Amino acid sequence: MSAYRQKMKFEDRQLAKGLGEAVAKRTILRTKANGELESWQDVAKRVAEGNSSLLPQGKKWEEHRKKENRLLRKHLSNASLLLSGRHLQHGDASQPERNMEVFTNCSTASSSFLLFYLLLNGSGVGRAYDDALMVVDWDYMPLVRCVLDEQHPDFAWGEDESVKEARHKYRKAHWFEIPDTREGWAQAVEKIEVMTFERKYKDDLLILDFSKVRAKGSPIHGMQGRPASGPRPLIKAIQHVATVKGAGLKPWKQSMYVDHYLSECVLVGGARRAARIAVKTWTDPDIFEFISIKKGGFLWSANNSVAVDDKFWKQSSKHAQKVLDAVMRSSYFDRTGEPGFVNQHKLVQNDDGFDGYLDGNYASSKKFRPMKRTTKMLAEVAKYASAKYYTQIPNPCGEITLNMLGGYCVIADVVPYFAPDADSAEEAFRVATRALIRVNTFMDSLYSREVKRTNRIGVGMTGIHEYAWNAFSYSFHDLIDEKKSLDFWQTIARFKRAVEDEAEKYSKFLGVAVPHTNTTIKPAGTTSKLFALSEGAHLPAMREYIRWVQFRDDDPLVKKYKKLGYPIKELKSYQGTTAVGFPTQPEICRLGMNGKLVTASEATPEEQYQWLMLLEKYWIRGVDENGKPLPEDKGNQISYTLKYDPEKVSYRKFSSMIRKYQPQIKTCSVMPKIDVTAYEYQPEEAVTISQFMKVINEISEEDQNTLLEDINMEHLRCESGACPI
Repeated sequence: MSAYRQKMKFEDRQLAKGLGEAVAKRTILRTKANGELESWQDVAKRVAEGNSSLLPQGKKWEEHRKKENRLLRKHLSNASLLLSGRHLQHGDASQPERNMEVFTNCSTASSSFLLFYLLLNGSGVGRAYDDALMVVDWDYMPLVRCVLDEQHPDFAWGEDESVKEARHKYRKAHWFEIPDTREGWAQAVEKIEVMTFERKYKDDLLILDFSKVRAKGSPIHGMQGRPASGPRPLIKAIQHVATVKGAGLKPWKQSMYVDHYLSECVLVGGARRAARIAVKTWTDPDIFEFISIKKGGFLWSANNSVAVDDKFWKQSSKHAQKVLDAVMRSSYFDRTGEPGFVNQHKLVQNDDGFDGYLDGNYASSKKFRPMKRTTKMLAEVAKYASAKYYTQIPNPCGEITLNMLGGYCVIADVVPYFAPDADSAEEAFRVATRALIRVNTFMDSLYSREVKRTNRIGVGMTGIHEYAWNAFSYSFHDLIDEKKSLDFWQTIARFKRAVEDEAEKYSKFLGVAVPHTNTTIKPAGTTSKLFALSEGAHLPAMREYIRWVQFRDDDPLVKKYKKLGYPIKELKSYQGTTAVGFPTQPEICRLGMNGKLVTASEATPEEQYQWLMLLEKYWIRGVDENGKPLPEDKGNQISYTLKYDPEKVSYRKFSSMIRKYQPQIKTCSVMPKIDVTAYEYQPEEAVTISQFMKVINEISEEDQNTLLEDINMEHLRCESGACPI
């Protein structure tokens, strides 16, 4: 290994000024008893305590618990280990009593009510919309009326129907009073969906009473007191769902509309919108309608992908050829990048024991227990799913393999860039592995049967490019030259083996199943921003830019940033949302790479595919000390969005690229670079040096000193040719 350009050490790391602090304040930092906001070290202490306290009580476990707490806290404080944003937000001493749904980024669902429940808990959700799995025909939906007590603060005369009026008008009706919980909201949708499945309530009236749902603006417990949305979003969502009935849609399409309407009303903790992926198999009769279903901009709440296999890529049938052509044309000419491809034959399946789900009891926890009559519906879905050759699909961002009936994966990122040396980095990978297995083992879970069976975890990396340069002096172009950068790739393979080894050892220590999958690379959008790192496997987007962060309109932080002079956008296309702009320069732009730095827009598609294939070889699949593949593939996937310029890449070249490279990797989103100036919201806005400086100069002096320090203005001026003497 080359000598470190910057010798790292274990320290109490500080959040990146500006954007890093803003993201932390929005989703992670809590207010302490003394009224002060948490520091990053407070977060490390809180989260380490929560995770280590999952271990059983008693003398036998005391020393082990202390050791795990100490190691986890050390690496969190140093930021050489970053548990998911979900863990950082919710982790504390109460973790053993909480439900796992809150702590997992990735999940799947086989019904609308389960999808809705998971979204409400902040989890991203994948769902397969294959014809055979659509057991609910929404044409049989009961007649639904939403009512509210006149005394409720959100009751609107002329818009809402009162409880009193409804009890007088509807003498023969099914009545359900919605509890003021996430579970209660999901139960309301469950009630509708199961009655629809049973096909005997089409002409019956179902009254949903929202009177117990807290008023808009009330604090949400477990979400740092962020303001509740009130009953209105769900009322509107259910009213929209009702329009699907009798609309002449096939069941798979009905479910896509229903799930979209439910997703629209989810804004988790005032900070995060619903994340979804919709998947349909290439052999399904309506696959061409699925390919074009998002034309016109509707059904925007999910990323759509076509599930394919090796038979598809061999293009041995006219149907396969037509599907491939339709997907490529939609992606290229519509300038959407959708639908994408999911190579199901490359996903780790591990379906042993799948038949045990035919009883329909694969979705139940202490926190949320579906109705007994719901079991029949879930059993029917399981019957059709078990007959499929491939039963795994990815989560919304594509980095995790999950059972299409329902499954979870918990994720953590290691930042080897912040580790003092390779031994310390390996320790962080092992600590992360144990922490994730504890979550699977000791937390109550909606999908406990699947979690216990597969014990899936996803240990990932972020800040990879910073690490490669600092520890090995390798730029992106060096890294894709496998022979030249072999010492880097051998180190990555070493970390993979450490994860695999630790997963097996710790699982045996706890007496649980060895994880079916163990490594991944997620987008790491939130956690990487905390310390201005390049995100996951991605190259830095730009050298300097404005990073727009979404907040709810009523978030008090919006007023604060507006007062300080940060640029503000009240978004019309995302109702109830305001974006705040933060002038940003990534950490990697301050490492002295000069002409060797490569941004996402500067790398060719072929170079990016080569990068992905090397990551899959050494980190996802893994190799031994001699460079031979490990005996068994236990890797998940890499979440990566490959960008190409349609002005430079013709359709002929694009289609040739897809045919050549896409079959060789597990998953990859391929998106065109488009003119974003016409869009109301884009996460990252390219700016010139003068525009960048203009934004900075408009921010109050109170915040500017730390901001200037954070982005290293001296370095920036040097890069622009105005280096101070």
